[in-house]
Amino acid sequence: MDPATILVALLCAGVVALLVWFEVNSRRNKAAKQQKSDRVPSWFEALPREDQPKVESGNGKKKAA
Repeated sequence: MDPATILVALLCAGVVALLVWFEVNSRRNKAAKQQKSDRVPSWFEALPREDQPKVESGNGKKKAA
């Protein structure tokens, strides 16, 4: 085999390995964020609906001129 062909094959294998590593890391981070957001404090669930904090969407706010 020509040394240039071997070098190209090694570089391609390295790039593929790097892309696989990025994908695995991305999925691991996404799962960790999903698991973190699924956990709701028990005191928050125990509050009646009217006592829970309200989140304003900002649609009703006027913009400064």
